[in-house]
Amino acid sequence: MDVVWNTRYNTGIHIIDEQHQDLFATMDRLRKAVQVDAGRQAMEELLSDLILASEQHFSTEEAFMAKYGYPDLTQHVAEHASMLTSLQELRTKFRENPQALAVLIPTFMEGWLKHHISDGDFGFVTFLKARNLA
Repeated sequence: MDVVWNTRYNTGIHIIDEQHQDLFATMDRLRKAVQVDAGRQAMEELLSDLILASEQHFSTEEAFMAKYGYPDLTQHVAEHASMLTSLQELRTKFRENPQALAVLIPTFMEGWLKHHISDGDFGFVTFLKARNLA
């Protein structure tokens, strides 16, 4: 099963949508690497890419939210921090047992990202649109 971007995740903020698409693409590359047993090093590099892309994306989102005085910024930052902690833990577990966790990493990330976009990010978009900022 591919990890596929869907236009229903579009927020209307170009840089955010672009980063979301990149996260989905990285997850899909990771899933495919797992399926073809691309090797531990290749999968770890993709996982590291996913963590770095997530950090950059979260930073971008938080800057937008701070700029426009989003009232749920603190909660959103906490979600981001929790996700990064979870990704770091997954990478540690992956290093200990790549076969057992390799399939769980993209499934976990895909589920979280879809939930985060649908619930958290669209809350911010609604906030912006209500103020004619987006």
